[in-house]
Amino acid sequence: PILDQNGRVFAVLAGRPQDSSWDTVNTQLQDIFETAREAYQLDAKQKDHRRGEFAAVACGISYGGGQQQVRNLQLSEHNKIVMGALTQQTAVRRAANFGNSVMQLFAPRLYEYYDTTLDALCERDPYLRRNFPNNVFGSATFNLGPQTTSLPHHDLLNLAWGWCTITAAGSFDPTRSGHIVLWDLRMVIEFPAGSTILIPSAIIRHSNTRVAPEERRYSFTQYSAGGLFRWVEAGFKPAKLLPRTSAKQARQEGRERWERGVSMLSMWSEFSGEQ
Repeated sequence: PILDQNGRVFAVLAGRPQDSSWDTVNTQLQDIFETAREAYQLDAKQKDHRRGEFAAVACGISYGGGQQQVRNLQLSEHNKIVMGALTQQTAVRRAANFGNSVMQLFAPRLYEYYDTTLDALCERDPYLRRNFPNNVFGSATFNLGPQTTSLPHHDLLNLAWGWCTITAAGSFDPTRSGHIVLWDLRMVIEFPAGSTILIPSAIIRHSNTRVAPEERRYSFTQYSAGGLFRWVEAGFKPAKLLPRTSAKQARQEGRERWERGVSMLSMWSEFSGEQ
């Protein structure tokens, strides 16, 4: 884990499970992502976007960016079939569930917040569909490469104190390329294929380094939009419909919400027994 100056766990370099078959999972992910990229009907914005020049497609439950209500991300009928097949693949589900389990282990209070929020949304609206069973993340993005090089960015629509799982896949030398860069922390970290990292992607600027021309790199992320939580807490309606408050009161409420959010993160002493 990565700790702040107070000993709070705010990111986790989870690596990979102690599972002798995990190399096979990485190989399968490469084949799955190659097949998905060829089958998916990509538009121009999915090929060249603010995160870089590589194929990127998303699915799941979202709210924000102009949406009037919480809904499933809209896909064409053709792309629904491709995405459905993608999320049903065993290797994809294993990678997704590993990231989910790491968050449950290292941030159980945050995990519960994600879980109860997604449960409430799905109980309220039966048309909302989780990407994976028993998984607390609302959305996922598949960066289908074939050479995923993400530019420095924040994921500003994600829950501010929440975590995003990032799983790397591909065939590249992690000592020379494919590193993840956490700019605000001045950290450059080896990120081998098959490994997973969890970071607060809304507030930490991040990117990854290029791989060699003959190498391949893909990635898979899971996250939840901050708007999902605000929607539920506002009584399943836009927060802007709540009674207006003064600027001073709004700032105070913002500070209190941030403090409640940060308190959901674990202290390292909870794991180490240190006081």
